[in-house]
Amino acid sequence: MNISHKKIVLIILILVIHTALSAQSGNFISLKQRIEILENKNKLTENLDLYFDKEKLIITRHYRSNPEYIMLTNAFGEIKTYYPAKNEVNFNQISELSSKRSLIYYFANNLTEHLGLVDEGFSLISNTFEGQYYVTKWKAPSILSGIETVKMVFENGLPVYSEYNSNQEKILRKIYYTNYHDFKRFSLPTKIIEISYLPAGDSIISRTVFSDVKVSSTADNIYFNYKIPENAKPFNAAEEN
Repeated sequence: MNISHKKIVLIILILVIHTALSAQSGNFISLKQRIEILENKNKLTENLDLYFDKEKLIITRHYRSNPEYIMLTNAFGEIKTYYPAKNEVNFNQISELSSKRSLIYYFANNLTEHLGLVDEGFSLISNTFEGQYYVTKWKAPSILSGIETVKMVFENGLPVYSEYNSNQEKILRKIYYTNYHDFKRFSLPTKIIEISYLPAGDSIISRTVFSDVKVSSTADNIYFNYKIPENAKPFNAAEEN
């Protein structure tokens, strides 16, 4: 059966459009985040809504605290923190807090083989299988004092455990990634437990829970394109004057 030239062109055009639409879909990720920190028998809880624009690499965090505030972070580590009640805005730039150094960025882009260790200057020194687990070991850069190596453990291709060790082979931090959910284009652990060991023997336990995760092809929430009012005053400007 012969296919006319016009039909071939039409089929190719449909495939190109379908590929383009598929590439564009799922660029907007929103979720609720609950952080609980236990230190010295004191518990601190923080709730926020997180919005990640994968195309613009902008993370908007809406902290539902008192006072309420909104934090916008881009790929350059430029941070704008807006306080609606006082109409004040604060500016910072911290490269380590770039949107490209966040967990949501690594998981949403399936960069789970190192979860940012490469960006921090770590180098892979070994990789082995221990039963059902795939285990990698990373050496810290010389400029990073205190940490010597990091061990990562994977199950079914996803990280389930990280362990930070000091020069004296003492464990400094443990991180557990649990309750994975599949969102078609990526998988995300909806519970992360982190234990940081202090020199005095105490520890800080942090638990992060993600919920109501939504992936959309459109910016269906105002926080994806959140604009700080142009008349917002510099933070603490009133106290300085």
